[in-house]
Amino acid sequence: MSDKNSYKGAQDLNKQMPSNVTQLRPEKCVADDCKKKPDRANFCEEHYMWFKEGLLTTEGHKAKDFDKKYHSWLRRTQKVA
Repeated sequence: MSDKNSYKGAQDLNKQMPSNVTQLRPEKCVADDCKKKPDRANFCEEHYMWFKEGLLTTEGHKAKDFDKKYHSWLRRTQKVA
């Protein structure tokens, strides 16, 4: 008899506990002003390539020497195309 009462009390306690569920993956790319779905390392496909080239930081902000790196990256990618 006491087992049934303690079990019911545990169920009531679980109903009162708030849910602390958080999302592990962000909803959008962490790059500034990007609303695309992230594919790799919290970046969309385009911004992940920028991150690998050093144009973006891990937080998604532009690097200090962004302009210099961006123009260098453009020259390299235009030769390939």
